[in-house]
Amino acid sequence: MKRLFLVLFLILSSLSAQHKFAWISDTHIGYDSADVELEKIVAQINSFDDISFILATGDITEKSKNSEFDRAKEILDELEKPLLIIPGNHDTKWSNSGGAKFIEIWDDDKFIYKKDSTVYIGMSSAIPLRGGGGHFKPEDIEWLKDELSRIDSSKEIIFASHHPLNSDIDNWFKVTNLLRNYNIKIVLNGHNHKTEKNIYNGIPAIMARSTLSQNRDSYGFVIVENLKSKLNFYEVERDTLPKFWGEISKTDSLSIPLIDSTQFINYSAKISFQKNIKTTLVAPPLFWKDKIYVADYTGLVSCYNMKGKLLWDYDTYGDITGKPSIVGNKFIVSTVQGELTILDAKNGDQLETIGFDEYLIAPPVIFNHKGVKNLIIPKQTKSNAAVIIASASGKVFCYDIETLQEIWINDEATDMIEAAPMVIGNQIIFGSWDTHLYSIDANNGTTIWKWQGNESFYYSPAACKPVTDGKYLYFTTPDKMVYAVDLRLGTTKWKKKKYDAWESIGISKNKKRLYIKSAEDKFHIISAKNGNLIKSVNVNYGVDTMPITPIEWNGKIIFSSKNGYVYRINKKLWYKSILFLGSARVHSIQKIDDKRLMASNMDGKIVVFNIVND
Repeated sequence: MKRLFLVLFLILSSLSAQHKFAWISDTHIGYDSADVELEKIVAQINSFDDISFILATGDITEKSKNSEFDRAKEILDELEKPLLIIPGNHDTKWSNSGGAKFIEIWDDDKFIYKKDSTVYIGMSSAIPLRGGGGHFKPEDIEWLKDELSRIDSSKEIIFASHHPLNSDIDNWFKVTNLLRNYNIKIVLNGHNHKTEKNIYNGIPAIMARSTLSQNRDSYGFVIVENLKSKLNFYEVERDTLPKFWGEISKTDSLSIPLIDSTQFINYSAKISFQKNIKTTLVAPPLFWKDKIYVADYTGLVSCYNMKGKLLWDYDTYGDITGKPSIVGNKFIVSTVQGELTILDAKNGDQLETIGFDEYLIAPPVIFNHKGVKNLIIPKQTKSNAAVIIASASGKVFCYDIETLQEIWINDEATDMIEAAPMVIGNQIIFGSWDTHLYSIDANNGTTIWKWQGNESFYYSPAACKPVTDGKYLYFTTPDKMVYAVDLRLGTTKWKKKKYDAWESIGISKNKKRLYIKSAEDKFHIISAKNGNLIKSVNVNYGVDTMPITPIEWNGKIIFSSKNGYVYRINKKLWYKSILFLGSARVHSIQKIDDKRLMASNMDGKIVVFNIVND
């Protein structure tokens, strides 16, 4: 009887439908029995003869592990119709491929697909590595603008993203400002694991349920009928028949406001350099000898003088997530795909390249090694410069820079090293997503100690860059804990959980105070001695999960935010906005000297400035 009803449903719906597609979202492969449930859903989708394609709106994996992507691909490859797929924040936040694995499997993280009179457009709102929330990459905004310009005005447009097209995506308005000039009908998104109607800036929207069960027997997906005058939505739970859920009219006249998109404001800065490369910067730029070196996410390295003139560029043909380093005249950069390249910092000529069978997410770190004179291949100089390369599998390599000989390897960690390792005396300190913080001997790579505060992967001390007074390490973790750990012994001196901390910490010049940017609105100044509160400042920056390091500069505290602002807090503990770089996350502010600071954001804006009238 159930089969008869299914046949009747298919026959009746096909009489009026232009086409029909299945919609899955938030599959979270890696979570409990998510893969088993997705296998059942794929088999069920394949049983519908009139499904034209399948839409998947992100959070395909739970922890963005390569093994989770491989399992997701194995299951989704069983689909018998085309798959349109975009990533979600869970596919990039902890990615031990820096986001590369998704594209390696599915060729792109965006799509455009034409079916009958409808054009389907999907864009990634997932941010590589740097916290939760959503953001559209500047290069993708340009791609969308170009693709829209080629679409016939008679064609209907359906837009898909993982996050809702609202404040969950910090630059959402850049998309609605484009879509409003075309025949947009609806936005489809996932993220919140429930099927519901919304309106985003005048555009009708539907959010899809997760494929996951809520109580072990309720896994499911959505079927969408694209009719001439409306879209019908059916929810399919477990192995039941499609159940009508709701509809969206396609005949309504939409009023989509144009949103002011001012993307730069100078409040009180004297700017000596300003550049917008309009390409994603996961890694901040590097300042060296009055030149600015930029390594963007697409793998292009560029060198500019202080007038903004491009002096040279070099394509690594990989993805870059770690800030480069310079020693002597050697510019050192690593790609996610595992290549360490050394360039001449003056002209960009390639000097050396070495490949690792590892994804490299963390920045290469330079230090002076005491034993480089004892290498097998003789050195021609007296340089003791060595480079630390930390991998996504947890391995740490030490190589002599001059000869590129391996000095040692440490393989104690078992998961991704994301933040730059710190060299403190004879110790190298780094956190891993295996939940531990490590200290290893800089001379021979042996492990001195390892520390753990929480056994949960999600609360690993991996994204926060610690600070130190030479005796203790200070850092924060995603469970909102602030720790002080003995640098020599690896034991906890104190811990505090009352500051709503989230992977951002700095230290005063005199090493007596710690600076904590909380996860929402508050900036805390606390004692390094015991973690007690000295002062809280309500900066009202909203929710902020961007890992940064506040700094002290000329008696002021300088820090950046997820919301695009650069702030200062003066000696009277009053805060003030210095710059607004646009709706994108701002990297940690870098001190150049006593008269200059450098700010940059993930959209490729770079500013060198001084603070005036303060």
